[in-house]
Amino acid sequence: MRGTKEEVIVIEQIDNCLPQIHCQKCGFVSCLPYAKAIVKKKTNIYKCEPGGSNVVQKLGDITGEQIIRANIKDTPPELVYINPEACIGCTLCIQKCPVDAIAGAEGFLHTVIVDECNGCGICVSSCPVDCITEKKRTKDNPWTDAKANISKTRFYEKRARKKKLRLEADEERLNTLKQLLFREEKG
Repeated sequence: MRGTKEEVIVIEQIDNCLPQIHCQKCGFVSCLPYAKAIVKKKTNIYKCEPGGSNVVQKLGDITGEQIIRANIKDTPPELVYINPEACIGCTLCIQKCPVDAIAGAEGFLHTVIVDECNGCGICVSSCPVDCITEKKRTKDNPWTDAKANISKTRFYEKRARKKKLRLEADEERLNTLKQLLFREEKG
């Protein structure tokens, strides 16, 4: 069911004030589904830990909810670091990174592109050798609205690429199956 025009506008306002880290700490796959759930009253405005009090205040202003300071968790987005001595080049972190902020190739050392890293930390748990650690974001590299917009774009671009690759793989499997089935019918 589609929302009303007013709901769509409020969802967009909420999504725009979220930090676009796509960390899933709120329980949703990305910021947009969280925004939709807030509008549909299926969750509360306190789940965006990386956004902290700044985002909660904005969400309260948009939704008209009174802010309860005790419910706010301030966990600013950090950066990740890959230990070059321990990296085995498995590419699991690359696959998990929602914004393509990790560079490398199978069997080779991987590295984090610091200016692209949104600090979601999703890659940390994907590493089989625990060579990825989180560290505090430095004052000269803060998480900004401009970085949030870039992160949002990169997130949706990667999702679109993955969807296209899945569709192409499905089509290839279907064609292989058709060839096998029609070959057997002729024989």
